[in-house]
Amino acid sequence: MKHLTTISFVLLIFVARPQAVNAQESNPWIDVSPTGEYFRVSMPHQPKEENQATTYGELKVSGKWYDSSAEGASYAVWALVNSNYKSNRDIDEYLDACAELIWEALLKPARDKLPDDRRARAAMTYIKELPPKPLPGREYTVTIGELTGTTQFYVAEARIYILLAVNSPGGAWARQRFFESFQPSSNLPAPRILYGDPIIGPRVPADPGGKNDSENQIFSPRETSQKARIIDKPEPSYTENARKFGVQGTVVLRAVFSKDGEVTTIRVVRKLPHGLTQQAITAMRRIRFSPALKDGHPVSQYIEAQYNFNLY
Repeated sequence: MKHLTTISFVLLIFVARPQAVNAQESNPWIDVSPTGEYFRVSMPHQPKEENQATTYGELKVSGKWYDSSAEGASYAVWALVNSNYKSNRDIDEYLDACAELIWEALLKPARDKLPDDRRARAAMTYIKELPPKPLPGREYTVTIGELTGTTQFYVAEARIYILLAVNSPGGAWARQRFFESFQPSSNLPAPRILYGDPIIGPRVPADPGGKNDSENQIFSPRETSQKARIIDKPEPSYTENARKFGVQGTVVLRAVFSKDGEVTTIRVVRKLPHGLTQQAITAMRRIRFSPALKDGHPVSQYIEAQYNFNLY
């Protein structure tokens, strides 16, 4: 496996150099739109660029790396193409794989140069899903040695765009200006990455008139005479990848507790990355319950469940 080494060099330079602002760094930012690429972004000055290529897991990427700096902060963009891209890939799994690529390939050389104690404290931590603009993406924080920063990345089919801004704690940086300026080109192919079906389990049949018959009707809790009663609610497990990226939060699922005593038609209302949503779904499928009652008869009932994931 070939790792990218440029970021290691860049990070070491920033650790060593003074934080004074030179004449070049005080210049206004410029719009950067490299020839042959499908994006534009604002950077402190014309960036250096280098060819890049690496493989990690199922991703095999190549492209270019663009780097610019000001006031001790580094602003970098990777514009990569994944030659192993599959058009039927679930987007959440694809974003998980991209996070692994960043941490285990792009940033690994810099981590490997740290002393053992600092290497153990290095981290890349999940923050949030990014609103599509129009590309799906995520945001993570990054800590490597004396440097802290933020990475945002987006995917558009085979193309992966990774933005990284880092500086020493307390140092000046224009992180918001950098990230908000990123815009994919209108010529970029529209993403066709598939989201996983938010409904897991058999769908509720409908009668020819478009309404569920009374036998298949699903009631809200307030419409029942007696709500479904949970007998056993297994807790989901943390995945190793979620722990590595410090993922915390709540997965919210909506499902049907059927009159036959089965959990069906699970819908994902709020998700978390790195396998935690699937862990919550697995746990929900294992719930044991007594069906709801209406007029003395078992009926199916909608239910919403929350699964909290916290690191201690």
